[in-house]
Amino acid sequence: MDIVSSAEDVVVKAVRNAAKRANPGIEKLLEIHLRNTTNSGLELAYRDPKRFKECVSKLFGEYSNRLLEILIIKEIKDILGIKEEINTLEEAVELLRGLI
Repeated sequence: MDIVSSAEDVVVKAVRNAAKRANPGIEKLLEIHLRNTTNSGLELAYRDPKRFKECVSKLFGEYSNRLLEILIIKEIKDILGIKEEINTLEEAVELLRGLI
């Protein structure tokens, strides 16, 4: 597994875990929405975190988007075992790209 795909895998796993934690049905709904609107899947969270958040916000609303973002950040921190303060998905992805 190369470095980029492993970093992307961490983010996708974090999105899946966060979605399941929020509501088990959200994961599939989010995947369908992303495929229909961006022709991408959950990997969009790694490849273009800003666009991912815009899509989530359009689907679930701004506040639910922020809640999911916080859950994703927590999952990334848990997977990597880091304690640093991270406030946005963009920060988490940048940190991840620097670590892996």
